[in-house]
Amino acid sequence: MQHLSPQLEALLFDYGNTLIEFGPEQVERCDRALSAAFERLFGPHDFEQLSSIQHRERRAPYSGEFLENDLAEVTRATIREIFRTEPTAAQIEHLLEVRFDVMTSCVRVAPEVHDLLERLRGRFRLGLVSNYPCARSIRHSLQQHGLDRWFEVVVVSGEVGRVKPHPQVFEAALSRMQVRPGATLFIGDNWLGDIQGAKRYGMKAALITQYVPYEKFPREPGDHEPDVLLNHLSELAALCD
Repeated sequence: MQHLSPQLEALLFDYGNTLIEFGPEQVERCDRALSAAFERLFGPHDFEQLSSIQHRERRAPYSGEFLENDLAEVTRATIREIFRTEPTAAQIEHLLEVRFDVMTSCVRVAPEVHDLLERLRGRFRLGLVSNYPCARSIRHSLQQHGLDRWFEVVVVSGEVGRVKPHPQVFEAALSRMQVRPGATLFIGDNWLGDIQGAKRYGMKAALITQYVPYEKFPREPGDHEPDVLLNHLSELAALCD
């Protein structure tokens, strides 16, 4: 597939590690900020233990029924596990704000991303589908960087209650856009959530490897191959010529 099919009507983008970098460095910044807040509220603790719990919780939704995390409950359970204490509602609310602040402050958007999206919107309908438990963080980040104006639909797993690769997440976007899966290309970095999820739902899929992901899933027997391989997001423009 050297060029995008003329039958394509819509492009759906993942957010982290697709339009923006959100890999190991950003994840560690988030964990460090949460650790500092834990220390202020509950005292010293083992950062490696916290990181291990965070990694476990980030991967938890990618099994079984692909249920998205409840971030308040995950935070509460982490405190119980590390400190053997029950946090107050006010403490949980404060920690959710810490998570929100650090996640949104981690995001940087290269100017060429806007240029690309402007070019693509001249030909395709554009949407964004992101796995993240806090939808407010994603929507604020998009608005903060002026990315929201390019997308007619934004779907976040925290609002749906499921994560990609569950079909309900893709259905939430395409039903609003009223576009057929076969007329849609999904662009993302996550082998399981983005590529397998999109292909199973009947979409075309482009795997982007520009950034180092923090969620890595091995190829499994019977997995679908992506229709497009992108080393850099800018390569998508050439496929439109």
